[in-house]
Amino acid sequence: MKQNGFLQKPDLTVGLLFSLLAVVIWAAWLPATQVAIDEGIAPLDLALLRFVVPAVLLAPVWWQLGVVPKVAPVALLAMMGWGAPFVILVSIGLENASVAHTAAMVPCTMPLIAAVAARVFLGERIGRDRWFGMALIGVAAACVLLPVFFSGSSATLERMGLLLLASAGWAAFTVAFRYSGLTGLQATALVSLYSTVLLLPALYVAGSSLGGRSAWALVFHLTAQGLLSGFVATLAYALAIKRLGASTAASFSVLVPVLATVFAFFWLGEIPSGLDAFALGIGSAGVAIVTGALRLSRDLRG
Repeated sequence: MKQNGFLQKPDLTVGLLFSLLAVVIWAAWLPATQVAIDEGIAPLDLALLRFVVPAVLLAPVWWQLGVVPKVAPVALLAMMGWGAPFVILVSIGLENASVAHTAAMVPCTMPLIAAVAARVFLGERIGRDRWFGMALIGVAAACVLLPVFFSGSSATLERMGLLLLASAGWAAFTVAFRYSGLTGLQATALVSLYSTVLLLPALYVAGSSLGGRSAWALVFHLTAQGLLSGFVATLAYALAIKRLGASTAASFSVLVPVLATVFAFFWLGEIPSGLDAFALGIGSAGVAIVTGALRLSRDLRG
């Protein structure tokens, strides 16, 4: 609720807590996915674990909306870039990339690609401050890509390309979501439903890597991928937007790369190199500027 144009304190506090909950879960999703990859769970299975839970729990949403809602087909197709393809690409990338590299390549570059896509397809204006933030993100990505390029490791370079493609999929969802007129929960429900429907026959043909795993392992990964990341974080983010507004809630995304690296350090023992730390630092600063969490001086603003 608002009073005299300002958020009441309870709404502000609850909104901030919901935003923090969402970004903490999404940051933990990267090391959790790394654990699953290390245990030999295939990307197709990870994608199914990620989307089958929200597809079931959000069934009332997509049922009321309609399996084929009155949304432009192109928008629905573009929104699928955030679905199964995103999880599959990130999972494959993590086979040859650390969480720190992945955090610099995916959460950091997503706002950059989304901003460029919005400029190209929606004609959205990009001010000078956002251009500066995008340049910082570009430098962060270069810090990760150039050492891989000069190392001559073609497999690792291909994985980095897949991570950038995953970012592009998220950007496609962002632009299409703005055009669709759907709410966050409605979009998540549809993407989860379509992803599950597409993954089931793919797994039938390719086979699953989940057979023979302990009940504890299945519960852990289903909780981490589907319940927490797929459902709880999405619901928390939607509630945060309702209380804080879209731009304020989105500004918390700046915490994802750093938190993911911190979680990977304590959980997996991954120690980022000095270059990785530098890339994460300037990349996070770029994300803060692009999302509006950090505003530059008046003379640099467009």
